Amino acid sequence: MRGRGNKRGNWLRIAVLLGMAAVLWGCGNGGDAASTATSSASQSSTAASKNAFVSLVPSGDGGLIIQGNNMNGVAGIALTITYDSSVLAAPTVTQGGLTAGSVMATNTQYAGTIKLAIVSNTALAGNGEIAAVSFATVNGIGNASLASVELIDGNGVAVP
Repeated sequence: MRGRGNKRGNWLRIAVLLGMAAVLWGCGNGGDAASTATSSASQSSTAASKNAFVSLVPSGDGGLIIQGNNMNGVAGIALTITYDSSVLAAPTVTQGGLTAGSVMATNTQYAGTIKLAIVSNTALAGNGEIAAVSFATVNGIGNASLASVELIDGNGVAVP
């Protein structure tokens, strides 16, 4: 029984930290599109770790699918997507099947940036859709890229 209490304490700590990060994301935009140094050469991009990785895949309707691959053992995800706000506007993020039952927080308040945090009380497994992004306004082909991705395991340790 003692081990279970410690595990619950770790999950609570992880949830609180991710919640605080999501709240802090709303305290400023971290720079505008002109001052943010990110590359958005194409709409499909990948941020890889040693085992698990996240990719952006165009959904065909001007939206994006945030795809998780080999997510075995991942219990928390924090990521930032940048997009061309002169072409794409008013994003909406919908939780995907891979992360069903997890807690998700998003910040789409600042044009050109989407911040997403997800925490689960059980580790994810396999491949699947983390979330989908749709835009209310699509005026042509806009570029989007993953500016940052952080993955953590059930102990709050970064997944390499």
